[in-house]
Amino acid sequence: MNRYFQRRRTVAGLLAVVAVTAAIAGAGLASAVPALRGLSGHSATADPAINDAHFNKILTQILPDGTPKQRAQLKLIANSVHTDLNAFHAQFRTAHQRAYVLVLQPSIDRAGLEALRVEQVQQADRASRRIVQGLADAAEVLTPSQRVRLAAHLKAVHHKGAGL
Repeated sequence: MNRYFQRRRTVAGLLAVVAVTAAIAGAGLASAVPALRGLSGHSATADPAINDAHFNKILTQILPDGTPKQRAQLKLIANSVHTDLNAFHAQFRTAHQRAYVLVLQPSIDRAGLEALRVEQVQQADRASRRIVQGLADAAEVLTPSQRVRLAAHLKAVHHKGAGL
């Protein structure tokens, strides 16, 4: 699996944890950066029950002192981010297909490829903004001590996945 998909999964999981701990991600919270993945490394699925169970597991691990209100808010944030990122991911897939078509033409359309590149950079920026918005929304739900714990967890997850 290439780094693009791994990072997307990591971001998705990160948002899931933040959404679980701060409301990405849902394990399926990745989209702007392909193939969603939970922080524990499980692939996101289309089954809401599986994603919900995974989210609850992550939330319990990272936010054992979370209130029912915090958990509900984080879940709403995670689901929203997950939905938005899935839409971004679908658009990225379509763009990749367009790139293949452009490259396989008898005559290379450099202007078309450049336009596609610019479009994808803008799309990645929109996805990145959505991820940051979700993280900020989730962080607002957490107390300062919960954010410290979340940051430590995310740092550990980041270092664990750095060798991938």
